[in-house]
Amino acid sequence: MKTNTILGGTVACFTFLCLKLPDANSQGNTTDKSKKEFIQGELTVEKRNKHLTYLLPAMVSPENWIWWHKIRPGSKKISASLSEDREHLVIHLNGESPNLVELEIQSQLMPKSDLMLKMNQVQLIGTHNSYHIAPEPGIMKIIKSVMPNEAANISYTHRPLPEQLDILGMRKLELDVFHDIKGGAFATPLGATMAGLKNWKSLHPEFDTESMMSPGMKIIHFPNFDFRSNTPTLKTALSELNIWSRNNNLHLPIMILIETKNTVAPRKENKSGIFEMDDFRQLEKEIIEVLKPEQIITPNMVQGGHKTLNQAIRKGAWPFLGECRGKFILALDNQGTERVNYLKLHPGLQGALLFVSSPPGQPESAFLKINDPKGNHAEIQKRIKEGYLIRTRADSDLREGRTNDYRQMNLAFSSGAQYISTDFPEKMEGYSDYNVQWPDGKVGRLNPLFEFEQHQATMEPEKLSSQIISRRFALKVPAAVLN
Repeated sequence: MKTNTILGGTVACFTFLCLKLPDANSQGNTTDKSKKEFIQGELTVEKRNKHLTYLLPAMVSPENWIWWHKIRPGSKKISASLSEDREHLVIHLNGESPNLVELEIQSQLMPKSDLMLKMNQVQLIGTHNSYHIAPEPGIMKIIKSVMPNEAANISYTHRPLPEQLDILGMRKLELDVFHDIKGGAFATPLGATMAGLKNWKSLHPEFDTESMMSPGMKIIHFPNFDFRSNTPTLKTALSELNIWSRNNNLHLPIMILIETKNTVAPRKENKSGIFEMDDFRQLEKEIIEVLKPEQIITPNMVQGGHKTLNQAIRKGAWPFLGECRGKFILALDNQGTERVNYLKLHPGLQGALLFVSSPPGQPESAFLKINDPKGNHAEIQKRIKEGYLIRTRADSDLREGRTNDYRQMNLAFSSGAQYISTDFPEKMEGYSDYNVQWPDGKVGRLNPLFEFEQHQATMEPEKLSSQIISRRFALKVPAAVLN
């Protein structure tokens, strides 16, 4: 029996595995899906390969669905995996001598096509400045008097984040983040005072004064004037996304692209206000306070046992869709000093939560931000074929919406970029009929740059949730192994 051994590690490094299933009409032990199970048994010695095995109880699946499993060993020192025939649990004791091996297997029904498709082989659409609400008319008048071009570019409002996911099928969101170190830096917008809005809070019902007074990461486009946000803090945004994700745990991987703006009340040694290592530590702290490690597709998860992340993606190491459903992939929008500072915190992105857009070929390079599919169409296609994950834009600065110009959108689609950004996830009433959606109205589609075997791929099923079944195993180690 050949085996693929995967070291048992932290919760963040859960390993998804697929179990070979019997036909739905076949006989065998089935799992009660409504309850957690506790299974006792005894391991068998596999003498040829010097490891222990256990025949797993079969689980029946509906047609075109499979069970995906993640194994959580009870001890970090013990390795657990599935055999090549995917019917046996394989245990390596790694020099340990326990009387009992304890572990947990969490199982979830997934579309069968998830065995064949990797996350870089599909295309998804998302919004640019996903939190944005257009300034109130009185404040917009001030902006127009000073920066007329900028005013024309910010006259759009997005739905709340959960509605973008649920109603519009967006699977990429972009958040601009300021680090308000002491709190209160954005609690009284200057533009509201200049516009003479005495009752400005009543005109801005989404404005959460209490949250804005607290220290932490704030989501704003430009302070004081273009300050309206449908989710004022990073924690609020992530909490909304977390709730939606847990209620719709079969969703395709959602990218959260984070642009770090400035630190406010900067430290004496940080006169520029640019995010430094301490700011990124706080950013990651806030992320992990809301999202669990197993909800995030991390650079370490993709790199696996490869020497570098770049080597991994060039060898096709992006995870299968079954490993990505119900998860988020986080990326840093900034490509300048902020990226350098983040890489100081996480050299090679080891232990990082965010991917970064580094030049192709760099050890940490896996994700690329290439905004213009018109001027870079061939470049995007080249990099996709090399294994990179790319975000591009279907439109920018509302230009395409003003003229109903779909040329850039079509080039973004045909470029093969996996995540495509737009300011028009739906028609903007009274402004434009332009909107960016797939022709069939679905959430995603197969990437046109890849060849696929003849099978029916399921992007997202109609029912977006699937119960997770947890089975705890207590398996006795044979006496012969202990002696």
